[in-house]
Amino acid sequence: MKRSNRPNVVLICADQLRGDTLGVAGHPVVHTPGIDALAHTGHYFPRAVSEVPSCVGARRTLFSGQWPVTHGMVGFDDMAAWDEPDTLCRVFQRNGYKTYCIGKRHVYPQDEPYGFDRIVAHEEGRFLSPGYRDDYLDWLADQGWGDFGLFNAGVTNNGYTSRPCVFPEEYHVTTWTATQAIRIMDEHVRDHGRDTPFFLFVSFSKPHPPWDPPAFFFERYANDPDLPDPVIGDPSRYVGGRMSFVKAHGPFPEAEYLPLSLKNIRRARAGYYGCIDHVDTQITRFTYHMWRMLRLRNLVFAFVGDHGDMLGDHHYWAKSYGYEGSIRVPFVLNFPAQMDLPAGRRYPDTTVGLADLMPTLLDVCGLPAPGRMDGLSLMPLLRGEIDRLEREYLHAEHLEFGHYLVGHRDKFIWHYRTGQFEYYDLQEDPLECRNLYGEDHPGARALRDQLRGLIADQGRECDFMRDGALSNEVAQRHTHEFPPYAV
Repeated sequence: MKRSNRPNVVLICADQLRGDTLGVAGHPVVHTPGIDALAHTGHYFPRAVSEVPSCVGARRTLFSGQWPVTHGMVGFDDMAAWDEPDTLCRVFQRNGYKTYCIGKRHVYPQDEPYGFDRIVAHEEGRFLSPGYRDDYLDWLADQGWGDFGLFNAGVTNNGYTSRPCVFPEEYHVTTWTATQAIRIMDEHVRDHGRDTPFFLFVSFSKPHPPWDPPAFFFERYANDPDLPDPVIGDPSRYVGGRMSFVKAHGPFPEAEYLPLSLKNIRRARAGYYGCIDHVDTQITRFTYHMWRMLRLRNLVFAFVGDHGDMLGDHHYWAKSYGYEGSIRVPFVLNFPAQMDLPAGRRYPDTTVGLADLMPTLLDVCGLPAPGRMDGLSLMPLLRGEIDRLEREYLHAEHLEFGHYLVGHRDKFIWHYRTGQFEYYDLQEDPLECRNLYGEDHPGARALRDQLRGLIADQGRECDFMRDGALSNEVAQRHTHEFPPYAV
């Protein structure tokens, strides 16, 4: 492929965005016309899964095409260094692309470029590396808001409270992220012309808490009588009783399991939905600039979330669980017209993961794939060369809570700390209210055996199995002794 004909790639990520909170996903109130347009003119995968549903592990998966057990982050640790020679941006960089990152990366060390030529960073107040400077916070201070700080409304970055942002909309981090993406694209065209291909990662830190959208977006949902109520079913009885408030980081209003009143849950959701709506408007602003102002046509867009948020469903908050609110993510691909690919396609019977994005983007750009990727290129499916992926179920996990096998029809969950098994028929019970495992369901037995075989194939029997069976006793003993996995 000639250099001037190489596609430019824009990867947009929204942090903590549930897969069901988009218009294209059928959400009853959330307004996302910008993201929906990418899906309606591209390819939308409603059954997309985060293989390790929390920030650091999900982003390693996204940028390596590897399963959590391969890249080493099967839980959460934002102080664990990562030395991956073949990140997505490094592969693009080695093949003549200019590589840019705007927004959140959540890597350590924070000054390691990992293949980006230029980084304009915002890390939600995390100062993990000595001397680290946050570009958004520095800019905010220059505008006169330095003393007021990031958590301007008294809401924290893992909390369930919400309220409108006190900053004017033009100072909000979501608006700033889109502004910086537009600026860096203007500079790319000015300095390198339209024939030098680029890879751009635009990483919105919302709707990750704090849930503090501009007042217009908060009020749009706070006053909406059709705001959906939380779902309460069997999962509310299993893991939560031992968690309640999170105490590891201080006495803040942050919870993993907390039965709140319906009124307070609706307040939280108004902030969350408002953040999504605001992100969508800025995505629209950015894509409009790319097409109408810069006249860039050879653009591949990918839009994903790194994980979701439970939002009070089954009394759970935040992420890391195998339930739909936490593990299901948006996954949209959009291609330029000259590629002559079908448009407006949905794949409801195909389960994909974040690890599939890297091999897909390299494939569509005709770039060599590194050997350590576990994900699959989706291009044969999109081109119509195959009818379905060979993989029917996707394995996900999180060190804190368990192992998950997820398909488009059903799901198996093993809480290895408690020994609890769950099985859900997603066709009949998409909100996961009735655990069928206790009914000795044949599908549950089959997935339990499949998970056991998968763990054995990974060489992790000593961590999770006793006498060939899944064992919570062994797992509990090794919870904090998982070399080389516990990072």
